[in-house]
Amino acid sequence: MAMMAVAVFLVGACIGSFLNVVIHRLPRGESIVSPRSRCPGCGRAIRTWENIPIVSFIVLGGKCAGCGGRISWRYPAVELLTAIGFATFFLLDGPGIPLLRDLLFFSLLVPITFIDIDHRIIPDELSLGGLAAGLLLSFLPGGEWKASVTGALLGGGILYATAFLYEKVRGAEGMGGGDINSRCGRAGRG
Repeated sequence: MAMMAVAVFLVGACIGSFLNVVIHRLPRGESIVSPRSRCPGCGRAIRTWENIPIVSFIVLGGKCAGCGGRISWRYPAVELLTAIGFATFFLLDGPGIPLLRDLLFFSLLVPITFIDIDHRIIPDELSLGGLAAGLLLSFLPGGEWKASVTGALLGGGILYATAFLYEKVRGAEGMGGGDINSRCGRAGRG
C-alpha cells in the first residue's frame, strides 16, 4: 500500500505540472497542449529534464537554466499540493471509482482556485466540465444520480436566483457564473 501511495504521489506531481499549464494558459485563451512550456522571462522552451515536477525547481535553484530568471514558487507548490492531495485521496479511498472521482474533482479544484485568485474568474471549461463530470459519474455504481441531478438543479437555481436578486438590489455582481457552476458541479458529484 505504501509503494502505491508513493506512485500516486508521483503521478499527482506530474498532474500538478500540467495543472500549472492550465492555470497559466487557460485564462489567456492559449492552448493547454502546445507549444511546449517556456520560461516566462526569456521565452526559451523548457527542456524535458528541466520540467521534472518539484525536482527540477530544486536542482535549478528556482531559476531558468537559460536566462537565470527566477521561477515562481507557485510552480513547485502546485505540483506538491497536487501530489499530496492525490496521495491523501488514495490513502482515504483506496483503489476504485471513488478514488478516480475524487482525483478528477481535486484536479479541477486546483486550477479553479488559482485562476480565481489571480483573475477573479472561473473558466467555464473547468466549472461546466466539473458539472458534466459530476453528473456522469453519479450514474456509475455507488453513485446517486437522482440526488446529483436534483442537487445540481436545485442548488444551481437557488444560487442563480440569489445572484440575480443581489445584482438587482445592489446594482453589482455578487457572484459570478463560474462560482455557481463550480458549486453545481460539486453538488453533481453524487
